[in-house]
Amino acid sequence: MDTESKPGMAVVVDGSVLRETFDIKGRLKRNPYGMVAGALGIGFALGGGLFTRVASRILGTGLRIGLMAALPILQKQIIDTFTKPKPDTTRETDQ
Repeated sequence: MDTESKPGMAVVVDGSVLRETFDIKGRLKRNPYGMVAGALGIGFALGGGLFTRVASRILGTGLRIGLMAALPILQKQIIDTFTKPKPDTTRETDQ
């Protein structure tokens, strides 16, 4: 496939560039559950379920679970940031 284009631009020849970019079959083989979850999410959003009470509860619950999972890592990073001794960056030069 010989395509000439500007940097950052893709020229589609018979849709092959698009197929190579998204590689749907390869993604489906590597992660079938993720593809099903993505399809469900896209269908939910396109079906108008994005701005409902159920969606806000699911989003809120997911956010809480994610923050609870990330909290120990964040606490460790914050503690390490403030308790580690800072390297001496001032250099004295003889002049």
